[in-house]
Amino acid sequence: MTGIFFELRERYLPHRPAPTLAVVGSCNAGKSTLINALLEEEISPVDVLPATPCPIFFCYGEAFSASVGGRLIKQTQSGRDLAFLLRQKNICRNQVEITLPNPRLKKCTLIDTPGLDSANQNQLLKEIIPLADFILYLFHQRGLDDRDRYFLYRLKGSPFLHSFNRISFWVNSNCGHPDGSALASTRAALGEIFGRELPVNYLDTKNKESVENLRLFIEAEMAHLTLKEIEKLFKEEDKHIPRQLARALSIKEDGQFLSAFWDIYERARAALETGRQFGMLQQMRSGIRERLAAYNRKVLPVQVSPAATREAWQIVNFSLIKERLLNLLQRLLKDPALKSPAARERLRELAKSMANDRFFITLWGPFSSGKSTFLNALMQEALLPAQDKSTTSSIIRLHYGPEKLAVAHYPLQVTLSLLDERDGEVFLCREELAALDGWLKKPNFLNTVREIEVCIGGKFSQVDMAQLRTLFARTQNLFRPPAFPASINSPVPAITRSIPAKRATRAVTAVRFSFHNAREKTYHLADPNEFMEFKHLIVTPEEAILVDGIDIYHPAEMFKLATFVDTPGIDSVHTRYTKTVTSWLSKSDVHLVFFNGRHMLSPTHRDLLRHMVFPEKFWENCFCVINFADTLNRNEKERVAAFLRRELAPSAPPEIHFISALDALKDKNNFAFNQFLRRLERFVLTQRGENVLLRRIEQIKELLTMDCHEPSPAGRVLEKYCRELEEIRVILKQPGGYRLWKMPASLRKG
Repeated sequence: MTGIFFELRERYLPHRPAPTLAVVGSCNAGKSTLINALLEEEISPVDVLPATPCPIFFCYGEAFSASVGGRLIKQTQSGRDLAFLLRQKNICRNQVEITLPNPRLKKCTLIDTPGLDSANQNQLLKEIIPLADFILYLFHQRGLDDRDRYFLYRLKGSPFLHSFNRISFWVNSNCGHPDGSALASTRAALGEIFGRELPVNYLDTKNKESVENLRLFIEAEMAHLTLKEIEKLFKEEDKHIPRQLARALSIKEDGQFLSAFWDIYERARAALETGRQFGMLQQMRSGIRERLAAYNRKVLPVQVSPAATREAWQIVNFSLIKERLLNLLQRLLKDPALKSPAARERLRELAKSMANDRFFITLWGPFSSGKSTFLNALMQEALLPAQDKSTTSSIIRLHYGPEKLAVAHYPLQVTLSLLDERDGEVFLCREELAALDGWLKKPNFLNTVREIEVCIGGKFSQVDMAQLRTLFARTQNLFRPPAFPASINSPVPAITRSIPAKRATRAVTAVRFSFHNAREKTYHLADPNEFMEFKHLIVTPEEAILVDGIDIYHPAEMFKLATFVDTPGIDSVHTRYTKTVTSWLSKSDVHLVFFNGRHMLSPTHRDLLRHMVFPEKFWENCFCVINFADTLNRNEKERVAAFLRRELAPSAPPEIHFISALDALKDKNNFAFNQFLRRLERFVLTQRGENVLLRRIEQIKELLTMDCHEPSPAGRVLEKYCRELEEIRVILKQPGGYRLWKMPASLRKG
């Protein structure tokens, strides 16, 4: 049926070349394989490594020919010769043009482009994209990655993308049966980039049905472009018809009058016929879209029960929205349409301030209350060690990222407190003492040390290794019980005693190590060996004390919302944990205070809560999370809730949620757990979206209105930025981002 439209092109646009379609995407996304499938011949080189070093134009011709930079290459007579030609070193600077006697190339010229991983994106945007009438963007089966996202942000700001009718997005599922996750995540990411929902379809370059669907789609889109050109041509002719009719009516000779009138009639009839064909094409395009949607449903796995799928939702990716705002500000600052120096300076200050914006959700509370298990449930895997004893020994920040990575930060200086004073009595910190003893036995560690200082009587002084060992032994002996004489060769006493604070003035209070360099160590958590090394780092105090903090990157959906922070238990016997957590809480934006439901009413917990004094405003950004709720009956839950409201903040009681993180780790559809996540998401949307990012958007719009109030070309340019800001504002005002989350009826009842 599309042949009719191409006949119209040959009739009314005989001297115009066929439309051009560019296939764009990352390396090994399947672009060359797709070109070969569309042409039904192996012409474009395909390899497991990048095989397209430069753009290749496939045009119609009576015979096969190849030219590079306009120069004909006689030695290239087939696809095999083309693969050899593309392996030449200097080929990447040129464009290759291939002519083929393939009838499909009469309908459109195809461009096979280099992968975004290896090609110069500036060349692609400036030289290739402007030549294309339509872009077919191909993703890996895994969906959109960072390079795709960066390129699409740049493409959005280019003159090419003035209409979304000139681009389509496809996920190539040629690596096995897809599960639908890449399709959903790619749609979500494109919505965040372009501020609107865009169609994304599955494609399998190895499947004939899928390729045929794509071929029909391409022919329909090329026909649409052709009819738009013809329609534009007839609109120009319509302007002249009244004048031509007036001229024909002035002709007195009947034969000449009928000839002139017939020409006008034929042109008008052709214009009306084109309009009718346009309506037919729209119906055909609609049918093709339904066919593609049916194929998407066909390739996806069998749907599970509604009870299992009701809890899936998308999270607003604040980091991407912030990146989009910063990208807008950078483009705006470079735009000459912004005239006001004061507005330009203020926007520069806003960009700097926004770049430093961070949002942290901190989990803190007693040890063994399920904080790490909660985070494991968010990731749906036991990535963080969780034990009955105190396990987390440093601040662990969890960010959203496409790969599972952990980065341990080792500072330039580490101070180890050896003593703890309580009520006039001094105790020895055995874990720190054991760590120090272990360090002194490791030559590799000692080689990294630049300087050692010890604190005695409140003052630090520099010592060498021999002096440190002497002072170390003397401090241990002060805390040995009388029954264990100092002559016993034990590096760390198995049993210690407390001594009065006055007597402890001769002991080493702390040891400070200064290192030659600060360093980082990265663990690829998908690798089993590196994952075991990472777990060893966390659970081994001797190693963990040296770490200043750990950053984990994981593709968990909730980590798009904010950075989650795991902290050591505040009631641990290691007092340094309490100091570490207390110093971090001032940086946190939202607090999740965890308690073990079975230990809530114990005397230890009561004393702990009564000694924690926080301002009432603190509880406005706080959620109390009672873990192990599956072990409590209804009456016990009511008693725990009443106790917390009474002890924490009677005038402004915090929200209290009962969950079981361990059950949620085993079952991602756990109702209470997901209900709490939804509440947390809505709260963060208000705090971070409305109170931070929306305020930034309003500030930018106010500055822009200072310059775009006049109906000038510059004012119209600035209005484009205002429209983009409005798109971002709409995303932030919707729960779950541009894709609105629909609350299940079971949750609405609660």
